[in-house]
Amino acid sequence: MSEQMGYGVRMTIAGTAIEFVSHDIKESIEIVEDEGIRGSRTRSLERVAQGNKKIAGSITMEPTPAEMELVLPYVTNSGNDVTLTDAMRDVTIVIDNVTKKYTYVGRFTSMHITGETGKKIQLKLQFVGKTLTVAAGGGLSSSPDITVRPYMFYDAGSGLTLAATTYQIDKFDLGIDNKIEPTFMQGQTATDLEPTDRVITLAVQMKYTAAESSLLDLAQAGPDIDMPLTGSIAFTNGLNSMAWTFGALVAASETVVVPNKKPLRLPLNYHCYGVSTTKEVIPVLV
Repeated sequence: MSEQMGYGVRMTIAGTAIEFVSHDIKESIEIVEDEGIRGSRTRSLERVAQGNKKIAGSITMEPTPAEMELVLPYVTNSGNDVTLTDAMRDVTIVIDNVTKKYTYVGRFTSMHITGETGKKIQLKLQFVGKTLTVAAGGGLSSSPDITVRPYMFYDAGSGLTLAATTYQIDKFDLGIDNKIEPTFMQGQTATDLEPTDRVITLAVQMKYTAAESSLLDLAQAGPDIDMPLTGSIAFTNGLNSMAWTFGALVAASETVVVPNKKPLRLPLNYHCYGVSTTKEVIPVLV
């Protein structure tokens, strides 16, 4: 019998087929061993038990506009909008390995959107789950949407805008972390998956010239409460677009290093904050 290959796996998120690069979502059950003193170093099988069932893992994608519209509300909102809210909602992920079909119910605790020159934008979703149902494989037959290509790094156009000035970048990482920690009560499975915080970061890399060095000066000076640093980055893919506008950016200061003879690069690692009634970040998908 021939072995099962990864290319035959299908996945749906909230009932919609998606294309993915890889995933490592799994259920794991720890062994709770006996740590008692018994006059011997031999561990007895009779005292072994199973621990909690933990479901966690990540999905890596190269998202199209349709796939971004599908998953983003499950990271930011309790409804179908992408506007940030404190409440979140469950999502169902079905992974059909042909041999078995795994249905996970849980939440996306975090996401990272990354990009670099000449490559597709990459989306990594971190998932924590409550339940797993296993059934016979082969039940998924739907195909991902292929009407529009995935986002590319060059879809960012002129680059990153900071304080009304546009800067060219060759790398970025936008992250939203909801800090979800599963709650366990009497049973082996998690009962609740509530967010405990929200940390939003934006890391970019750009040229190190006189113009960009002023951003390092701002970072070293610290946050200006009266005049917060605002910024935005947008991607245009045909008739579709994805824009991120930041309420207030504060950089963790980091000076430039010289790793080789190549052009020097300025790293800027921003933490995103809300200011007044403006949220940390305002995503708009069209």
